[in-house]
Amino acid sequence: MIKEKITQIKSYLKTLPKSQQVAEDLDYFTFLATLIPVPGYQQAALLVNKLVANHNLNLLITELRDSIYQTNTRISTIENDIEKIQSMATTVSAVSSLDEKINLIIEQAQQELPSEFIVETENWSTQTIINQIINADFTSVSANNNSHNRIENVEINSRRTHLRATNHSSNYLQGTDFKDTTGTVGVNGITQKGNIQITGNSIGFGEGGTLIFGNPNEVNGKCSKCNYHIVADKTVLQRYSSIQCPQCKNILPFKLN
Repeated sequence: MIKEKITQIKSYLKTLPKSQQVAEDLDYFTFLATLIPVPGYQQAALLVNKLVANHNLNLLITELRDSIYQTNTRISTIENDIEKIQSMATTVSAVSSLDEKINLIIEQAQQELPSEFIVETENWSTQTIINQIINADFTSVSANNNSHNRIENVEINSRRTHLRATNHSSNYLQGTDFKDTTGTVGVNGITQKGNIQITGNSIGFGEGGTLIFGNPNEVNGKCSKCNYHIVADKTVLQRYSSIQCPQCKNILPFKLN
């Protein structure tokens, strides 16, 4: 999961208008983004890009970067970005002074967190938000052009939440609670399409608004070796060409229609 998050954040950072500082060391700023306490790789990347523009925070960020590279000189020689970023994390966790600098940056970064939480997924893409608490005045989750969001075990504390899924896209909600000062709306095992507004005590259907019980992207089959019944999400499988049987560990190639 962390490898996927690293890849997504780094790819998204590359698309943003950014300072020369970020461009010169994408791996370091990707590492920093993995620590930002917000769900969704886009939100984390955008916030890191914003932090660099804050002079006081930028000083702390630069100081941390220099300290990490001085503490572990091997990091600068690592060519694999995943390995390099994981090595940064290991170095920070092993040195208390570096960990304290991280905590200070995160503490100050909290003050920059937006009152709006927005997830936008489009053009045959997927995003997954799992086991998170979102606190924002307004939350928006949208998917467009054959894209999908999976929201699982998430608590959304907002006065209003807008869910949007268009052009063969969907938002799948599993164990998700929408809360405000008036109450809570719980959604479990529901696929949403079109436009829907949710508050703590109501669900409002906009243009094309639809709720479908179950996950229409769910596919299943049997392992050719042990006959184990395998269930998976099509939006996750589209990134792969094979799947491993959880029972006998047999590798099964597949093709999605």
